[in-house]
Amino acid sequence: MSNTVQLSDIQLLNLSALMTIQASIKRDPVAACYRFNLRDDQAQRVEGLGQQQLQAIVANRGEESLFNLRDNFWPLLDAPPGLQVPLATVRFAGTLGAVTEPRSMPRRESA
Repeated sequence: MSNTVQLSDIQLLNLSALMTIQASIKRDPVAACYRFNLRDDQAQRVEGLGQQQLQAIVANRGEESLFNLRDNFWPLLDAPPGLQVPLATVRFAGTLGAVTEPRSMPRRESA
């Protein structure tokens, strides 16, 4: 009898994504938080999960994806390949601008 657990495609995707995020956090926590939109406490939580815990999370989610396509995935896919990165960046920068207001710098008086 085998102890091998058969995971569905969705479960494999979830496990792969969680392991990738965890490896990224271990390699460079600051970059991982930026890339995966995590707070420090969230990153520490993911980093601390063992392999069995990751597998249990994935197995108990069933056929539900933990990670969804971004809201503008289809328009990006329809865009020419050379424009996909700039369009994704503009969208990301636009969401940042809505969240935080830039601080105005004091003006120096000229002599």
